[in-house]
Amino acid sequence: MIRCLLDTNIYGLLAENKKLLFNFEELLKKQNIIVYGADIIRKELRNTPKKIKLEKEKLRLLLLKIYDKSINNKELKTNDSALTLAMEYFKQYKKLGGIQSYHNIKNDFIIVAIASLNNLDIIVTEDNKTMASKIAIKSYVKINILHNLRTPKFLSINSII
Repeated sequence: MIRCLLDTNIYGLLAENKKLLFNFEELLKKQNIIVYGADIIRKELRNTPKKIKLEKEKLRLLLLKIYDKSINNKELKTNDSALTLAMEYFKQYKKLGGIQSYHNIKNDFIIVAIASLNNLDIIVTEDNKTMASKIAIKSYVKINILHNLRTPKFLSINSII
């Protein structure tokens, strides 16, 4: 059984691409993958403006509907351990020459910390500039080794379907 977490950007891709959404839902039906959510991801989805529509449906509601159906009540919470780990990732990221500010990358690092602390196998993301950048991944690996944590793999949505 593969345990994964979908980054916020994946829900937007699923909402925009009906074929991708159908294939993803079929994957979930096969039950060889368990999708977890995170309170921070739900919060980012809820921040979608209420008035934006996608094919006559409010995008915010569509995103939350896909999220809720995907995670099936398996939502992981942000806690002090995740916040501390995310800050450690950031400090290591900066040591390695990372250029993003903590404000810009904080949520990504918290998502990775939640996944690492909960021993998830995969984070599905299309964010190769921040969350899944080479320098960020080096930071996660280094810090996770110090804490005896396993770093999840970073895969695109197309690679799991």
